[in-house]
Amino acid sequence: MEFVTLTEQEFMDFASTYPQESFMQTTYLGHLKTHQGIKVHYVGVKEKGKIKAATLLEEHTLLLGRRSFYAPRGFLIDYHDVPLLSFFTKEIKAFAKARKGFRIIMDPNLIYRTRLSDGSIKELDDQDTEAFQNLINLGYRHFGFNQYLEAMQVRFAYRLLLDEPYEVKKEKFSKSTRKNMESSYKKGLIVKKGSIEDLPVMEELFESTARRKEFFFRDLAYYQEMYEYMHDLMTIYIAYLDPDIYLEHSKNLLKEEEKNYQEIVLKMQSNNVGAKLKAKKETSQHLVEKYKEEVEKANEFKKNYPKGRAIGCLLSLRSGSEYLTLTSGSLVEYHSFTPKYAMYDQHIKDAYKEGFKACNFYGISGNFEKENNPFYGVYEFKRGFGGEVIEYIGQFTLPVTFFNTIYDFLKKIIKH
Repeated sequence: MEFVTLTEQEFMDFASTYPQESFMQTTYLGHLKTHQGIKVHYVGVKEKGKIKAATLLEEHTLLLGRRSFYAPRGFLIDYHDVPLLSFFTKEIKAFAKARKGFRIIMDPNLIYRTRLSDGSIKELDDQDTEAFQNLINLGYRHFGFNQYLEAMQVRFAYRLLLDEPYEVKKEKFSKSTRKNMESSYKKGLIVKKGSIEDLPVMEELFESTARRKEFFFRDLAYYQEMYEYMHDLMTIYIAYLDPDIYLEHSKNLLKEEEKNYQEIVLKMQSNNVGAKLKAKKETSQHLVEKYKEEVEKANEFKKNYPKGRAIGCLLSLRSGSEYLTLTSGSLVEYHSFTPKYAMYDQHIKDAYKEGFKACNFYGISGNFEKENNPFYGVYEFKRGFGGEVIEYIGQFTLPVTFFNTIYDFLKKIIKH
């Protein structure tokens, strides 16, 4: 075996067919990182001319000119093949050391175990302890089995396997999920695919949501750069509220409820009026007033936005055999239109069309309890589509020189 620098074409030919393939281990991301001023390497192991392992490796200059290397969702290697993993580890350490590297961080696209939809561990636990122990034995230090977003990448995600037809899967969605999907379409939501011209709208919607939830968000320049280098992997879904459908739907609701109200009034004239009938009349009267207000809102919306308005956006990425939802956002004043459900539904339908094996709804926390859990809502929404929880093996650091210990010590001092 020999450790080699790979050409971009060699790397992509290998990575694009590897089981652990991820958008983070592509030349698309490599070109974006290079544009951002980060040095990127493509290295691997060959045996008799055939590539056995590879990784995209970022080089970051930190303290005193020392460098930290990072393989996002790498390495692409068989973690159960000890001789190969041992050789690759030894050689990549030497590669980093020759470039003043003091550590290598990696977080493989390797599932440690899958869990049931409620987060509970399956009776026949399939955790990959062998791969974990192989890394520990070779000197890698595990970040820990963290539950939240403390590491560089998410450790828990929600996944929907596309192993049955769409209509069969849809029947397994929760009742509330199906109801919200159908309701969003009836109210006038239309999901369209965006282009580079829609990036300002996307950024605005993402920022609106991030500020509301006190999350971190990116600026427009970031998404413009991302689109320039990764547009082949990206799909932008934009949920538009159609003014005509919205108005027609509101009028129909009002018309139906007014009819229902009149029928109740007629019943009250010909029957003994009991508490149950009085309650029905009161409820119907309340709904009539509510739908009248909604018709007024729909008329006002049509006046202000005659061509409709973007009220939600979802950014999806093609990532190996998975179609991944990266991030989404919506306008809080249109929350009742549930745009996220319509956009996820379109994402799932497109995943089937493009032949993906799974939809990865990406990050959730590893805390599945509702109480005192700020991330529970994200998990609950994704769980509504059925599927399962996947738990990645986590983040590892491979110390290259003693400077790694010094660096960690200095970080602790600065932190406290």
